[in-house]
Amino acid sequence: MAGVAEDIVGWIVGVGLDGLDQAELMAGYCDRLVEAGVPLWRASIGADTLHPLIQAQGHRWLAGEGVREEFYARSSSPEAEQEWRQSPWHWMIESGELQMRRRLAAGEGSNEFPLLAGLAAQGGTDYWARIVGFGNRRSIGETRGVATSWATRDSGGFAERDLALIDATLPAFALAFKATMAIDTAGVVVTTYLGHDAAERILRGEIERGRVNTMHKVLWFSDLTGFTRIADTLPREQLLDLLNAYADCLVGVVHDHDGKVLKFMGDGILAAFDGAGGDACRRALDGAEAAAAAMARLNRERSAAGLPVTGFTLALHQGEVLYGNVGSRDRLDFTVIGPAVNELSRIQAMSRSLDQPILVS
Repeated sequence: MAGVAEDIVGWIVGVGLDGLDQAELMAGYCDRLVEAGVPLWRASIGADTLHPLIQAQGHRWLAGEGVREEFYARSSSPEAEQEWRQSPWHWMIESGELQMRRRLAAGEGSNEFPLLAGLAAQGGTDYWARIVGFGNRRSIGETRGVATSWATRDSGGFAERDLALIDATLPAFALAFKATMAIDTAGVVVTTYLGHDAAERILRGEIERGRVNTMHKVLWFSDLTGFTRIADTLPREQLLDLLNAYADCLVGVVHDHDGKVLKFMGDGILAAFDGAGGDACRRALDGAEAAAAAMARLNRERSAAGLPVTGFTLALHQGEVLYGNVGSRDRLDFTVIGPAVNELSRIQAMSRSLDQPILVS
């Protein structure tokens, strides 16, 4: 078995360094276990992830079907939460057990976990789960390890050699999986806070202070009306709900018209539209019209639900900007600066005196 384990670990290290994605890594690992004689029918791997909408991610491999990715939302339904609390992994995490085996053919586990009862009904004969811990050093988010499970339909269940081979190669697999998670997490975090375009540039290495590009952009600056008064009067939960609801509305409009949100400034949104000739102008103007309609629709929905509402002001302007890294030596902001940005802010400030929600230069 030692030679087989070494070959599998060698493959894992190679593809891990090469940056194979998680699904391909999972599929390749399971296929090699099967080639080594492990009567594998079903395998699952799961871990917490650092994503604003996703609590955890997983991959499930089935013999003859390959790998299916699974994602678990942060705001899960009561049914999904109940299913998780009745799962073997949840029991292992809560009890501190790192391994668990249930011989399904002998009726073990079916009265403990609905999942195992389902596997037994599908012909499963043996189930083994193991959690590989990452430790508390250099962790990202709440992830502290990878949870895995392995099932077979073989009449004799897993042989000790089968479990020993998985056990011997699993730490290398978990390390490669952790490496891909770190890369994916870096992309998600940077994109979440800076936007897709800035994230791509930063991850390509554009992090030197003063490294900027001169670009012509159509700029968008929107603001919620009366937000200072709203912030002073609404309870915190209602204030955050209002701010997030209107941000979803306006950011969605910007993205729908191929714009890029550059930053949030309190309740304000600074965005930009790229494009040749009048294309960027047309998309920005169409976005302004769509924003007015979307805000009116949102206000009707919130009013009907008895929730507080607000309006917005918007300025559109175009010009050359410096786009890139600006800041101190060790604290940078990837943003736009230049006279056009200053002019945009002054145009937006005129909305109140002109009594016009949308101003275009």
